[in-house]
Amino acid sequence: MTTKPTVDELRFVLYRYCLTLTQSTWDAEDLVQETCLRALPVMNGNVEHPNPTAYLLRVAKNISIDHLRRQQLARRTLERNEAVLTQLYGDSHEMEYAVRLLLAHLSPLQRTVFLLKELFGYKGTEVAAKLSTSEGAVKAALHRARSALARLKQREQSAAACPSTVLENQVSDSMLYAYVNVIRSADPNALIVLANAEEQLIDPVQAIGQLHVSSGIGSSVSMMMAA
Repeated sequence: MTTKPTVDELRFVLYRYCLTLTQSTWDAEDLVQETCLRALPVMNGNVEHPNPTAYLLRVAKNISIDHLRRQQLARRTLERNEAVLTQLYGDSHEMEYAVRLLLAHLSPLQRTVFLLKELFGYKGTEVAAKLSTSEGAVKAALHRARSALARLKQREQSAAACPSTVLENQVSDSMLYAYVNVIRSADPNALIVLANAEEQLIDPVQAIGQLHVSSGIGSSVSMMMAA
């Protein structure tokens, strides 16, 4: 009769396997904990399995693959975000400067629609649903945003004006860095919360903090529709 491994024996084998997968003691511990939580019914004997050790290792491998995929997706999203922003004003401009221009020259609605479409790849219908508005309003805001950015680019290229000389008094550092962090973290919900906070003159740090505490952004987002 084959003796089933104890919980301690299972954890020992699991940890060695997770350490091989992650090459990090910290990451291995995290992976072990997540695997044990997911496979708890098998580990505590509530669910019978012919080979609990193989089951645990398979669960750990699947979790590790999921983590890797999410990391790769986040990295690709970040690279795409920065590429879109820097493309607006050429490679010589920093991402922060591009965001400052968006804040200074676009309304909250125009900016949010533009970023959701160009950075996060949402369709017009999806943007409309997220902002609780019509697809027509989304198209109009996107058109105005693109037109405004095109005019800015022409002004820079012709050296007729220098937007950077008028940006300092128009954009607060707290709002600027809040937007930069949201874009880098690829969080569309936080982007909408920031736009709403700007409309209501709410501190951006407080708004993002409330988002992290809650499970979502609410059923409706109040935004100014005028250009």
